[in-house]
Amino acid sequence: MSENFQTFLKLDVSKLANQYVVIIDKKLVATGQDIEKMLKKAKKQYPGKIPFVAKVPDKQLLVL
Repeated sequence: MSENFQTFLKLDVSKLANQYVVIIDKKLVATGQDIEKMLKKAKKQYPGKIPFVAKVPDKQLLVL
């Protein structure tokens, strides 16, 4: 399991429902709705790094 994914699992997502998160080098570098804008900013700040991107589900999401 990647270190960035482990960082994602440890996040307090209570205030991040239905938002995207971008994690690079075990750091949360961006949150929000506009993933394209967030990725551009992250790639500028961390050139050459591969970002981990995930969408935090809503509390009422049901996975079957």
